[in-house]
This record gives sequence, C-alpha cells and structure tokens, in this order.
Amino acid sequence: MKKLLIFDGIIVVFCLYCIFSNEMELRKMATVEGRQEVIAEKYEDAEITSEKEVEGYIISAYEQREKHGYAVFKPVEEGKYDLMTYSGSPREKSRLVNGTLDIVEGNSYEVFVCGEEAIEYLDVTIRDTYTGELLQQEQISVKDFCIAVLKRDPVVWAWQTDVIGY
Repeated sequence: MKKLLIFDGIIVVFCLYCIFSNEMELRKMATVEGRQEVIAEKYEDAEITSEKEVEGYIISAYEQREKHGYAVFKPVEEGKYDLMTYSGSPREKSRLVNGTLDIVEGNSYEVFVCGEEAIEYLDVTIRDTYTGELLQQEQISVKDFCIAVLKRDPVVWAWQTDVIGY
C-alpha cells in the first residue's frame, strides 16, 4: 500500500510539473525575448528583426546569418501564446519569404517577409488557379517592418500568388 501511495505521489508531482512547465512556456512567448528564445532553439543564432500583429497573432521575422524567415505565434489565452508555425527552411536574404496565415473562425492572409531593406513595396496579384480569374491586386508597403500582410478575399481553395518587389 505504501508503494502505491508513493507511486501515486510521483505521478501527481509529475503532472503538476508538466502543467506548470507548459504554463510558463506559454507566458514566455508573450514577450519578444521569449519568442526569440523559441526561434533560436530551432534556428541557431537566429534573431528577431521585426514583428507584426494580425488579429492577435504575432508574426516574428528573423534573420539567421545570411538567411531569413518568420514564425507565427497564436494567442491561446490572455497574455499567453503558443508557436503555430515556421515559414519553413530559412531562405537567402535576397529572396522573399511568403506563406499563408489561416485564422480559425477568421480570415486568411498572405504573409510576405523581405530580407533586404531596399524593398519599399510589393505588387501582389492573386488569381484563381482553376479559372485564371483575377481575385485581388494590391500594392503593399513594407518600408516599416519588412513584413507585409494581405487579407485574402475572397477565399478560394486553389490560388496562385504573384509578387514583385520594388
């Protein structure tokens, strides 16, 4: 009986540790320093260069040596965030990194991250892949953040995005 109580005690302590540890990790990602730490765990020497908030989600652009990318942190509760996704393998700074941010019960966005400060704006064209119909054509400034976000409207299942930076 004594062994069973000790075993139960160990399980309870382990569960409490897991809950507390997860809670602290979610709170840590609410700060730039915490997000920086999370990104650096995956990409050594990576540093956040800029951030942009979209519907409560935080897009963190980062540089790693001569490459760059971005990570998205989603809100889970007030003051708590969790890592949602990375942009994939970092790319050379001369290339634009882009992806999609789909918010549950929300909007869909095209995300563009520049690696060179020389780019001032992007010309973005979105077409329906099946019909070729022009869905959206926008000019987006990236002067301040080097992060551009375009709300995709209307949402379609298959689309093609063409981007030219100036």
